[in-house]
Amino acid sequence: MQENPKRKVLIHETLPGRDLKQEDMSGKCLIDSTVQSIKLQDGRYRSIRAQNTRFQNVSINQSLCDKGYYQDCSWGNLQIQNSFITESHFSGCNFEKSKGELSSFGLSTFHDCKFKESRFSEVSFSGSWWRDCRFEHEDYVFVRFPSSVFIDTQFTKCRLQKAIFRAATFIRCTFESCNLADAVFHKARFIETQWIETDINQAANLEEVCYE
Repeated sequence: MQENPKRKVLIHETLPGRDLKQEDMSGKCLIDSTVQSIKLQDGRYRSIRAQNTRFQNVSINQSLCDKGYYQDCSWGNLQIQNSFITESHFSGCNFEKSKGELSSFGLSTFHDCKFKESRFSEVSFSGSWWRDCRFEHEDYVFVRFPSSVFIDTQFTKCRLQKAIFRAATFIRCTFESCNLADAVFHKARFIETQWIETDINQAANLEEVCYE
């Protein structure tokens, strides 16, 4: 990619480890490819399209990665800091052992995605949309989901400490064996949502919550 910056479509390719600083790789399309051990620093990676692509040990720092479209992709050991992945679409994607802080996925949509064993601190998913997604063994502190919508989504064995779900909507969701210590559900709406071995009263703010 660095040798030929004009190439827009990459098919069946492996992009090996390298450090990319202040690069503009906006508009790239990755199909059936592997991105491995790459560090993205102070760059612009807008409107990336990826299908059936594996991202392994990718580090994103102080970068703009908005308006991306990712289908059937896997992310292993993603590390993200001080970056924006806003207004992006993820479908059929798996995230495992991700770490993130001071970043935003605001206004993004997630369909049939799985997050497992992530550790996020002060990451924002404001206004995000989730359908048929699964959160397993997630560890969140001050992660924000205000005005987000969750449909047919499961949270299993997650620590959602001080997570903010203000004005969020949950439709046919399940919380199982989750820790909700000091979470905020102010004005949240729960429709046919189940609580299994989970005490919602651990939350710090349940004012104006609506159960249907």
